[in-house]
Amino acid sequence: MTFCDFFDLKELFWQQWNSMRWKIKGFEFCEHQQTLTKEHGAVRLEPMTSELLAYFCRHQNLVVSKEQLLEEVWRGRFVSDNTVSKLVTKLRKALKDDARNPAFIVTVPKRGYRFVAGASQITAAHTGDTQQTPHLPKQSKAQRYLFIFLLCAICILAWFSFLKPSVAPTVLSAKAITSNKGSEYFPSFAADGVRLTYMNHDGEKFRLYVKNTLSGEQVEIEHEQEKGVGPASWNDTGTQLVYLVGNPESCQYFIREFNGMSMSAPKLIYTCNPGSYGRIKFTHNDNLLIFAESQAQGMPYSLYSLSLDDYTTQWLPQPDIHLAGNNQFDIHPTENKLLISSPDKQQWEGFYQLDLETQQLSLLFKLNAYICCGIWSHDGQHVVLMGEHPARDIVQYTLDGREKTVLFTGPLQLHRPERHSNGVDYVFTAFTYNVNVDEYNLADKQSVSMLNDSVDERLAVLSPDANHAAYVNLSSGNEELWLFNRNTQKRSKITHFEDGRHYLDLAWSPDQMKIAALTLNAIHVIDVKSGKDKPLPLPQKEYRGVSFKSPKVIAFSVKLDATWQVVEYHLEDNSMVRLPPKWKSIQYHALADNWLWVDQDGKWYSGGNATPFTMPKENVPAFYGRQFNVRKSGQHIAFYDRQKNQIQFYKNQSEKPFVSIQSQEGHFSLNGNIVLTSQKSSSANSSDLYQTYHVPTQ
Repeated sequence: MTFCDFFDLKELFWQQWNSMRWKIKGFEFCEHQQTLTKEHGAVRLEPMTSELLAYFCRHQNLVVSKEQLLEEVWRGRFVSDNTVSKLVTKLRKALKDDARNPAFIVTVPKRGYRFVAGASQITAAHTGDTQQTPHLPKQSKAQRYLFIFLLCAICILAWFSFLKPSVAPTVLSAKAITSNKGSEYFPSFAADGVRLTYMNHDGEKFRLYVKNTLSGEQVEIEHEQEKGVGPASWNDTGTQLVYLVGNPESCQYFIREFNGMSMSAPKLIYTCNPGSYGRIKFTHNDNLLIFAESQAQGMPYSLYSLSLDDYTTQWLPQPDIHLAGNNQFDIHPTENKLLISSPDKQQWEGFYQLDLETQQLSLLFKLNAYICCGIWSHDGQHVVLMGEHPARDIVQYTLDGREKTVLFTGPLQLHRPERHSNGVDYVFTAFTYNVNVDEYNLADKQSVSMLNDSVDERLAVLSPDANHAAYVNLSSGNEELWLFNRNTQKRSKITHFEDGRHYLDLAWSPDQMKIAALTLNAIHVIDVKSGKDKPLPLPQKEYRGVSFKSPKVIAFSVKLDATWQVVEYHLEDNSMVRLPPKWKSIQYHALADNWLWVDQDGKWYSGGNATPFTMPKENVPAFYGRQFNVRKSGQHIAFYDRQKNQIQFYKNQSEKPFVSIQSQEGHFSLNGNIVLTSQKSSSANSSDLYQTYHVPTQ
């Protein structure tokens, strides 16, 4: 390299540096550092978000289709239209852009997006215009030293490029490793990287298999016919498999020895509480295992260790119990540490580290998002989990939660990843999932399909006059509130939030002007005509059983003093009234005769005067998750039986149901003789296991 070449390189360096910086309204965007800077500081963008913004800056005021973005930003990687929409939403959030009144990114219906912010390239001599100067800027000593350092680094890298063959860059893709009928869950690879154990649900029961992924040979681990089997976990050497066998009346853990695909007879190691469908894993000591157990079905989980030396169990230090408790955990790849995923009382998902040797528990970080199930990365220095709802990403966080990297993006909804035993890849469940809404008439016992698009329609709720149904639709890639007119059969979109929220229940106001929407840790009031959203100024907590007492009063249950109690919220003055602590739940209705009350002893009452009411079946729970489990309309009383996956309807408090409707979802709405149920589509609901792998790119 000649002396003149150094100046050419210097000129090129400055040009390249300058071409990576843009002025966008009040922001400065640096492609190289992937930062978006404003007066108050800088925000680090995710790599794909930065690439998208750079592409928009170079294609200003042009309508760019999703197909163009998939081809030129994702460069042909296998992602879906929803992935594009989701990334645009993230970019809008970073730019503080309102999709309904955009100043940066305009959505052009059925065509794509237009970037209208007027980005200008920042040059080395930038003074507010975009003209290039032929002169290099004057440099301080620090700049000259920086240039010399970078120049030396470039020369060293160039020298090594002559010594080492170039390696093509790679992207992370995924391939299916199961394709059975039904759904597969809980993958676990043995140490040889070939044998895979996983659960399958074929519509009848849970089965456990061990599969040789090279030869395709597969064996089922069988027990009694009426019991489900799995999940399972291998020991470090792949010579032992521990797994669950259970049903509502029985819960047991077994170990089998393995030699290749041959297995020994099962050995019972622990009998757990009936209905406790927990997980169990080996630590790096084959005689010490970790498992999750609940006191009974539907109760929260706690973590314990099990010693095979003397078959004793020990409660482990762990986060406080909220929601389902502490049933999500992972063993560090090389050290005796647990990673525990656990929600707090504000519903923030916390990631905790438990040192099994010192019994010290420490919080790593928390995320306020609808996410789940962190695991250790292969290097043990990061937390890996599925992305925010609807989860189509696998993401990685540093142990302090400050830096996030997207590892994989796909078109399907993903469930908790697991480490592959090859030390590089991850294995996960990918869902083809579609929930539809059926309408059933109790009078003529006829059922018709009401909402059956190729995406989810969930939480359908009949209006007080039964002419409309409010429901949640995912066609935009985000959960939005829609209305269906039962008379005209027309649908209309009410909200345009694009904020990743996850709805858990909906309730109409008696005047049909508002809808209360329950999310992860908040209650929103949505105006039906305008779509405007007002989150109630409540602390972030778990709320259940939302209903309107009147157009101006909303009731819900919240845990106070360790018991579920009813609070009424007055919209006019934002005041709250705590009802007598006797009441665990009150379900209000437009007609007072249909009000349902539940006290702390589980006794039922009905009507405006809370008259004692005998349920047709004992021990019917008030809630199904966050939703009401029981509905009343005139002489009809109905509830969801989760053991039978049925909504059962009784008349005049008869002892036997006169109608039973199969339902895998549990949510339903009842008004007069009309019932709306959420049903999984028979043609689309299944899941397979996928394994990541690296693909060289040009």
